[in-house]
Amino acid sequence: MQAKEISENIVRILHLETEPVAVTMYKDRADLPKHPQNIKQNFCQLVSIARYQSRGNSSVADNMICAFGAACLGLIETPEVISSGKAALNVYTGNPEAAKNFMSNAFKIGDTGKQYDAVMVKPLAEVTEDAEPDAVIIYVNPAQAMRLIHACAYDTGEKITADTVAEGAMCSSTGFAIATNKPTVGFPCAGDRIFGGTQNHELVFTAPYSLVKEKLVGNLEKTAAGGFSVFPVPPNMHWTPAMPPSYTIQPEYLEK
Repeated sequence: MQAKEISENIVRILHLETEPVAVTMYKDRADLPKHPQNIKQNFCQLVSIARYQSRGNSSVADNMICAFGAACLGLIETPEVISSGKAALNVYTGNPEAAKNFMSNAFKIGDTGKQYDAVMVKPLAEVTEDAEPDAVIIYVNPAQAMRLIHACAYDTGEKITADTVAEGAMCSSTGFAIATNKPTVGFPCAGDRIFGGTQNHELVFTAPYSLVKEKLVGNLEKTAAGGFSVFPVPPNMHWTPAMPPSYTIQPEYLEK
């Protein structure tokens, strides 16, 4: 199944509001298929453009503003102000120890140093066989996330890791999928909502492209066959309602 067909099937099965997004990391920016734009933008903005407008863009660390996002993707080594927890102190946490723990709980490829030089973001539907991406990002509501979790667990029964730090979650989840080759569900941060246009009801699901290509659509269909892991979930109508007397059919109504 080609990427375009995979994307179309995921959108159809999950009734997605926006498109799945493909992310490819590059060791050398010279290999980018498209030059970065001439304005500085965060990674979440590029993802938003791809999922809402079906447009692909690339970027490098020196063309970004958000150090946290760049560190999550391994475009820079994680800055000391983040790794030490100083960035979270008196913002998300009340003491230095808690702040350091908070920041350490967010997965960042940059914790092991700079690993990549550039990133390309585009709709999954535009991916070609000769340029397979590293990860796929899908924005979902909680019920759609349920479907994806069940699809990922279908072959092994393993639970799916959730990023519950709620800081840099989309970037962190993407870095996690790339570095560990495993899927995850994240709670988008305030920055993703402010700069990336993420809606209040949305969660973010990320997975390595290999999983999406080889199993995701098939497993979504297999789990739906069971009747419970479906979206939208149909309400149970097999019960008798009670209504006010004036709206209730009376025996005399049936005699006329």
